[in-house]
Amino acid sequence: MSDDELLAMAPLMGLDALSPAELDSVRRRRAQADDAVRAEFDALVAATRETMAAVSASTAMTPPAELRDRLLAAATAEAREAAHPTTAGVREIRPRSTDDPARSDAPESVASGGAAAAPDVTRTGRRIAYLAAAAVVAVAVGAIGWAIGSGLSSKTTTEQPTAAKVFSAKDVRTSSGSVATGRASVTYSERADAAVLVMNDVPPPQPGTVYQMWLLGPQGATLAGTMTDKDVAPSTTAVIPHIGDATALGFSVEPAAGATSPGSIVAELPLR
Repeated sequence: MSDDELLAMAPLMGLDALSPAELDSVRRRRAQADDAVRAEFDALVAATRETMAAVSASTAMTPPAELRDRLLAAATAEAREAAHPTTAGVREIRPRSTDDPARSDAPESVASGGAAAAPDVTRTGRRIAYLAAAAVVAVAVGAIGWAIGSGLSSKTTTEQPTAAKVFSAKDVRTSSGSVATGRASVTYSERADAAVLVMNDVPPPQPGTVYQMWLLGPQGATLAGTMTDKDVAPSTTAVIPHIGDATALGFSVEPAAGATSPGSIVAELPLR
């Protein structure tokens, strides 16, 4: 398994979508990787799990009162069916005719004495893995319902294709770091010209202040968005469009009215 194939497995590991055999293979390959590859692999797994946490926090709801009765009824019906099975829908397997030796109900590889082909974890394409993670991020962004940019209250679905483009891009990368007392991960792509930010346990700004995000690059700092205390939840997910040639995403704490340039960068996540 190459380094790229190992990194392709990271989002699937974060989604708990690997079989035990695949998981063992990935863990053994990770142990053999160099420090840089292991760090990128771990960051991708963390970003996927943080996004899943954002989905859980933003979509949690109380189950309907009748759910318990429906589950009990379904369990009772299943137990009854197990005790008195029917033959409905059961396919008859006929023995191979002696005058038709070529006929077999088994797959060709089994009939010829070979083993059935098993899926190879190393053949899963990197883009397919990221598309799986992109679906999760798209749900998270849609559920939380706002994107970083000039307008912070957008509830359109335009963020979802952007998130999908980021996670399916061939040059997708992730970086993570501390923001205040919480953690943040940014998954970005130069080719998609966008990033997806996931923050966990970052406290809301103090009364009378806001968080501002800045794209830091050769031309200085460009405002990427502003977060008030109402925008920051235990898990917060947002899309940052048009990252351009920015080399980092910076965070500053500013007065409630905001600022046109950062007073002081208090946290920074690399974008290169």
